[in-house]
Amino acid sequence: MPQERVNQFFHLVNDGAGFAERGDGNSGISVKILASDLDTTAKRGRRTRLLRMAPGAATPEAHAHDYWEEIYILEGAMTVHDGTDGEKLVTAGDYAARKPGVMHGPVSTVGGCLMIDFCWYED
Repeated sequence: MPQERVNQFFHLVNDGAGFAERGDGNSGISVKILASDLDTTAKRGRRTRLLRMAPGAATPEAHAHDYWEEIYILEGAMTVHDGTDGEKLVTAGDYAARKPGVMHGPVSTVGGCLMIDFCWYED
């Protein structure tokens, strides 16, 4: 008997559908929210999303968040232009964890990349 591919708890994620522009003016960066109750006004909650950077996409400047952020590169590569330790190329399989307030970026990609990020406020 063949097993079902997905059920009520598992969903097909990286099928290319369901991505939307991030909406912050950085063209070429789209997101797909997998789960979220992140509330940046109330400073609580969590979010899991996929971020896709199209070839040639870039963010304009370094920034920081007031929540934790973890990123894992799933496909492709991006260059992190970090003022603290220079330029670094990160590729599929690379991971970063950032505490609240840590400056990071800007980033750019030549060939595009796909990453998953997990963001949360501490309880």
